[in-house]
Amino acid sequence: MIPTLSNYQGKPILLVDSKPMLLFSGEAHNSSASSLSYMEEEVWPNVRSLNLNSIIVPVSWEFLEPQPGEYDFTLPDGLIAQAHREGVKLVFLWFGLWKNGASTYVPAWMKQDRDTYFLMRTRDGRAVDAISPLCQAGVDRDAAAFRALLGHLRDTDTEHTVVMVQVENEMGLLGDCRDFGPEAEAAYAREIPQEMADLYQVSGTWAEAFGEDAPERFMVYYYAKAVEKIAAAGKAEYPLPLYVNAWLEQYPWTPGTYPCGGPIAKVMDQWKALAPSIDLFAPDIYLPDFVSVCKEYSQYDNPLFIPEARPSMDSASNVFAAFGQLGALGFSPFAIESVGKNEKANIPAGLMEELNIMVEAFDHYRAGEYLGESYGLLQSIEPLLLEHRLTPSLQGFTRYQRETGTLLSFDRYNFEVKYQASRGESPKAGGLVLQLSQDEFLLCGMNYSVKPLVKGDDPGWVDVVSITEGHYENGEWIPGRRLNGDEFRCQLGAHPQMLRLGLSPRRRWTPVFLPPLPAPRQKEAVAMSNSLFFHSLINWGDAITSPGLLPAPGRSFETGLATAQNPAGPF
Repeated sequence: MIPTLSNYQGKPILLVDSKPMLLFSGEAHNSSASSLSYMEEEVWPNVRSLNLNSIIVPVSWEFLEPQPGEYDFTLPDGLIAQAHREGVKLVFLWFGLWKNGASTYVPAWMKQDRDTYFLMRTRDGRAVDAISPLCQAGVDRDAAAFRALLGHLRDTDTEHTVVMVQVENEMGLLGDCRDFGPEAEAAYAREIPQEMADLYQVSGTWAEAFGEDAPERFMVYYYAKAVEKIAAAGKAEYPLPLYVNAWLEQYPWTPGTYPCGGPIAKVMDQWKALAPSIDLFAPDIYLPDFVSVCKEYSQYDNPLFIPEARPSMDSASNVFAAFGQLGALGFSPFAIESVGKNEKANIPAGLMEELNIMVEAFDHYRAGEYLGESYGLLQSIEPLLLEHRLTPSLQGFTRYQRETGTLLSFDRYNFEVKYQASRGESPKAGGLVLQLSQDEFLLCGMNYSVKPLVKGDDPGWVDVVSITEGHYENGEWIPGRRLNGDEFRCQLGAHPQMLRLGLSPRRRWTPVFLPPLPAPRQKEAVAMSNSLFFHSLINWGDAITSPGLLPAPGRSFETGLATAQNPAGPF
């Protein structure tokens, strides 16, 4: 059975050879896969220690179709052979018409014929290095090439090494809010297509129907229609799961400062309606607020997949939130071979400013060391993740900026999670808590501590019965040290690790209120209590059980054992 997106226990999952699979992945640099020898020398040796089960690599149109209608599959075939040898799966990135808002990966013969394959233009007439999505000739050629690629995979990839394919890459127009070329100007002035009228119950020209949002809705329409034609052509040959990725909307928040027309969250409804052959829409996350972005992309019944993430130590923490909190299908830091080298990034600050990306997002120093440890832990509990994902029994988190902690809620316990400071010497706090049974929990991650609390109006306290280090092998828990004495702490250190907690809830005894005595009996009780006062000093136990020592009306005796908050007990 070919790889497919399906349901597993009522939740979306990638099935590979009919088995559910989470992708612990990494994306190679853009140019790495253009040379099989470079992959052998610089990529594979540097990723073997990262515990990857998959890798994301480009397939460039310029190599696939060097002459019109003549296809060369040397590179994709070589990549598949290498991945099969390494024991990992592949996700192919189709670098076709558009890559990061430009058309630099199209074949040379297209670049040399700008009349047929015309470019977009800004409002001042300047040509942009990107073929217009209104260029039907370009879209048709892309669809034919993509169909050829997927047909070839159908015939040759019998081991199902390629499990997903991305269609284009971070498409959209940079530099202006829409295409102002002659073809686009004519289309913009016409009545909106019937599909858009039906979808949004509006009419008129683009400007009349959508007002200030018209330029972006216009670009989304033509990009989505183009991608649908390309994707449908490929799926007709080989229906692998297909996705598109997004360069995120960000400061200064105006279309054209990010690629206008791409599948950002606020236009995902339009993309889903116009490109039904696309199985999911994926964010490339270099922004610091990882969780918020993921939640945006989990809307509209969209399975979450993160094909690009910060190649910094942050990824070693964010991955726990991805799989533990957000139910991601996969997670993939960019520049994975550089991550594996654990070196400081050498990226020009000017380039980062031009791309509106913080330099620290690309700091590879020690990122591979920690990411490999995080991936190793998560892969060892993959069956548990698959069983519990997107249920209340599995909860994950990652620290955002100056947050001090979070509160996790389970059936009979709350967990106060306190984040520990890393000071940039180790990853920020991140982890997950998995409920294994009523009173047993697995903690994974780094740089945090937990305090278990009993839930309810009368909180009582929790006995921590045991704290055990350990790990999983072949689905079995292998215990390590049983922590006790001055090491009796529910705390995870700077490196990813696992702890298993055994808990026992205890509640305060409910006070017993005795009904007030009749008035005559109250006087007798007071007198008897006074007479027993001195006896109580000699024998408190006898006095407290004496039938004459009764509580005054409206008061009670509170009895019980000591609490963690009050070790001295209630007396």
